[in-house]
This record gives sequence, structure tokens and C-alpha cells, in this order.
Amino acid sequence: MVALVLALAFVVLVLGVLVAGLLRSHADILRALHDLGAGVGDPMGEAPHRHGQQAGETPVALTLGPPLPSERDATSAAALTGVTPGGDAIAVDVLGERLTLLAFLSSGCATCAGFWESFSHPGSLDLPEGVRLVAVTKGPEFEIPAEVGARAHRSLTVVMSTEAWSDYEVPGSPFFVLVDGRTGRRVGEGVANQFSQVAELVRRAQGDVRPFDVGSRSRAFAEGLDGPARERANDDALLAAGIQPGHPSLYPASLADVFAADAPPGGEGAVRRVP
Repeated sequence: MVALVLALAFVVLVLGVLVAGLLRSHADILRALHDLGAGVGDPMGEAPHRHGQQAGETPVALTLGPPLPSERDATSAAALTGVTPGGDAIAVDVLGERLTLLAFLSSGCATCAGFWESFSHPGSLDLPEGVRLVAVTKGPEFEIPAEVGARAHRSLTVVMSTEAWSDYEVPGSPFFVLVDGRTGRRVGEGVANQFSQVAELVRRAQGDVRPFDVGSRSRAFAEGLDGPARERANDDALLAAGIQPGHPSLYPASLADVFAADAPPGGEGAVRRVP
């Protein structure tokens, strides 16, 4: 009987040690997850702080794509430098008096095959007159030049440049970017399933970027300014028109305040429209 009691006591002791070890291991795992930011408890409650993060701080959001260099804004357009499928160095300047449509394609994606086929018939692309088409693939370190060359029509300008994909923050292929050469800015970008969709968007964008009379457009539009520079130019135009900070026209209470048909030109209620 004594031996049986001792055996049971030993078994209970061993089980207690095992349970204590499991509980400690579980606690270590939960602590590690908590330090990594995983919530414990009510998911609708306050989010736990990351390890080293003080209360009240806002975590930095993740962004897709490489960060833009500080010297240029998100709408500016860079020149294209790379090689042709034949191995020759090539540089394409997007500045000038015309629009340039950049088609970022791959030799391997199934959707891109339809665009390569469309580009082999330049006369049927239905692009507006004066719009230049340039196909851009990644460099030879990612693409096989012979494969790209086999898909590209001899009249199509092709630039193999991984750097261009980074400059224009291309998320994948096929991807299209429309550049206005007069301002050196991207005026449109996106994806499409058929080139007819792209051509229609280019026609619309061409109407949007068609220059106004010099006397009717603002300096910000004429010089292609953006970001803080555009804001400063618009502020200067408002100040030149006599609209100071706090002016009533900046805080309309009704549509009549915005479209004051009876207000005298340059009067207290007049609003100068800056295109």
C-alpha cells in the first residue's frame, strides 16, 4: 500500500512539472506575440503597442513601391535609359511638344501578349496624331532580349530598363503611363485589358492637357508646378488679386457667394477664377 501511494505521488509530481512547463512555454509565446504587435483579448479594444512604441504614437504605414527621391514629386516623369533587345544603348527623352505613351510590358505575361500583337499593326492602334508609343520592359537581368525582340515590331521603340520601372513606380505588367512632354509630368496612368481602352483614355487626356490661351491659364499650370510649389504659386495669384487670408470669398456660405452674378467686378464679393 505504501509503495502504491509513493508511486501515485511521484506520478502527480511529474505531471505537475510537465503542466508548469507547458504553462510557462505558453506564457513566453504570448509575450513574444505581444511584443510583435499581436493583440491579446478583445479585438475591438485598444490596439496593443509594439515593442518600444510609446503610447499615443502613430505607427508608420507600409507603402507599396520604392520611395520617390526628394528632389521630384509623384507626378514628374524621368527620361528612359537602357538597352534595345539587340543590345544597343538607348535613351528616350519624354520632354518635348508631344505626348508619350509608355507601355510597361513583359515578354512572359499572358495579358501582355495581346498588346505585343496590337503593336505589330501600328496603323490600327487608333492613337491620336502626334502621340509617341514606347514599350518598356525590365532589363536583361530579368528579361531575355531575344524573347522581347521576337515580340516587338521593327517600328516599335523598345527600352529594356529596370530603372525605368522603379522611376515610374510600376506595380506590374501591363501598365501604361501617359506623359505630357510640355510639362514633363505624368498626366495619366493605369491598367487595361485591351489597347482600344488605352487609346480612348489617351484621346480624353489629350483634350485635358491641350494648352489654353496664355492669358487664361495660371502660372502653376503653365509651368507644370505641383506640390508645395503649386500651392505657393496659387497663393501668389490670390494675393495679386487682392484676396488676403480670411477674405470672405474663401469661405462661401452658399452658392450665391460663389456665383455672385450681381457683384461688381473686383468688388468685395467677387471671386477670381484661377484655372
